[in-house]
Amino acid sequence: MKIAIRYQSRGGNTRAVADIIAESLGLKAESIDEPLTENVDVLFLGGGVYKWDVDPQLKEYLEKLDATKIGQIVAFSTAGGMKKAIERITEYANKAGIKVNEKRLCLKILLQGHSALGREGGHLTEKQIAETKTFTSEIMAKL
Repeated sequence: MKIAIRYQSRGGNTRAVADIIAESLGLKAESIDEPLTENVDVLFLGGGVYKWDVDPQLKEYLEKLDATKIGQIVAFSTAGGMKKAIERITEYANKAGIKVNEKRLCLKILLQGHSALGREGGHLTEKQIAETKTFTSEIMAKL
């Protein structure tokens, strides 16, 4: 089974989650700046919430994905409590004709690492790390 991990992250929190998923799978997480050039069965794809939507760069990435190259997307997000990023990833993937796995991860980070407060993101708690590892294991067990 071919798996890829892509993320869009401004402050580092979503990147940190992608890195944990990648470590759990023995893979490398890459920014959405790295194009998906080969067919994958599963694309773990994550982003955060910005102004009640996903970042415009992630939206553009989703709109350009080739549905013939992706079996399904597994969405993950970091947010202060909103599930908007997950909803938008799902919406944009569906518009592109790409299936989105029903199981999704939305870590409630709140203002942890929020750049407006001068904090550096990417430092997840032990609980958030464990939740991400459990999520990844559960996804893989059902594939």
